[in-house]
Amino acid sequence: MEKYRKLPTNYLCPKEDWFEVELPTGRTFKCIERRIVELSHIERHNTQGQIKNLSRALGTNKENFQAIANSIRVKGVLLTAQLPFLTVDNELLDGFTRFEAFNLIGSTHWVFNIVEPKEGFTLDDVREEVGLGANDHPPCKSATKEDFAKALARWIDRQDTTPTQGECIDWVDSIPHSFTSAVVANLVEKVIKATASKVSMESYAAPDIIKKVKEEWLGNVPKSTKVLAVNISGNDTYFKRVLCERAAALSQKKYDDTLVVGFTKDVPAEDVDDVRTEGLEAIERINDQFETLFQLRMSKGDSFKFIDLDYIAPQKVGAEDELIVPVKSSVKS
Repeated sequence: MEKYRKLPTNYLCPKEDWFEVELPTGRTFKCIERRIVELSHIERHNTQGQIKNLSRALGTNKENFQAIANSIRVKGVLLTAQLPFLTVDNELLDGFTRFEAFNLIGSTHWVFNIVEPKEGFTLDDVREEVGLGANDHPPCKSATKEDFAKALARWIDRQDTTPTQGECIDWVDSIPHSFTSAVVANLVEKVIKATASKVSMESYAAPDIIKKVKEEWLGNVPKSTKVLAVNISGNDTYFKRVLCERAAALSQKKYDDTLVVGFTKDVPAEDVDDVRTEGLEAIERINDQFETLFQLRMSKGDSFKFIDLDYIAPQKVGAEDELIVPVKSSVKS
């Protein structure tokens, strides 16, 4: 049964002795203590500044943390779920989404499980077990088959000799999951046969891309250049949207150019190159369509409209039953 406790208003951090779960034990790790740690002292980035949540094939979830933050605000701290995991050197192993939620509610400190590898195991082994199997808190995003496949591939790569299929199945089953035995067998077979990707993906949304371009990746973008981001792994709607955004930007006096950066979302690393190629091909198709449109404009002159509204749907109950011809203003803005 879930049990919650409200945080004090003057100090947004629970105490170590609030929680009703025992210190966790794992196949690869031991938990040496439960400790309050300052969030700013926690390491969760690699040398490139990317969040190193390797246990998630699609990167750290940046949407679920809002739900977690709201849960803490409304219900309080969940006392019956395990806390996020840290190494003795303050490296975050699990709880990347919760970490964002703690920051969102204004906390500067939180309680963490401090763990270290058991004899015969490495920190990489601990990362896989904790990262895949520790999500028992609502709301949470459980590890997917893709997450397990990535982790299994990394585990295979760390072994001195190639593990057998049975050993791989045993490894998957050593971590808590809800997959059937048939799903596990199929997952293992695919990983063994495939050339596993050795990298994971960092998850981005369009605002993240724009911020990174301006502050990190380029840094010296002129104010007269509008930075736009487009999800090239989505449907044509994203490309059409950025097309309109580019047109709107270039129609303003303060911009004389745009800089468009593509990104993917929910695409595993082994598929991303193909998806990027498909995105570039989609952009070329749109450019071809624009060229056709431009030629049509040249031939028709001012009578051609890029977009026009020919009718309005009847929606006033009891008053409209036919398509309505809109009354168009003769004044150009």
